[in-house]
Amino acid sequence: MPQAKRSTTAAARRPRALSRLEKSIDAAQAALKDLRTELGRGRRDLVKDLDKTLTDARKNLRSLSSTVAKDIEKLQKAATTRKPTPARRRRPSARKKTTTTRSARSR
Repeated sequence: MPQAKRSTTAAARRPRALSRLEKSIDAAQAALKDLRTELGRGRRDLVKDLDKTLTDARKNLRSLSSTVAKDIEKLQKAATTRKPTPARRRRPSARKKTTTTRSARSR
């Protein structure tokens, strides 16, 4: 029975933890939008700083997500295209003789 071909979309290659993080950032931005309408003018600087922080977090998440996807592809490629290593002959290791010394007290 042939196996079904897996989807290779960006969302499918990304780990679930990164998807959850993206959803959390989306929720934070939606909450910030609601908060912006409720706050007065004096708090707009705070909202602006939070908006900038969320934007930077989203940008870093995109970068991290693409890095993780590339690393996963490299690992999959390395796992599937592994060269067989030739069998090595092992030489018997030389054994050292150990001598035990008695201390003067045990005589």
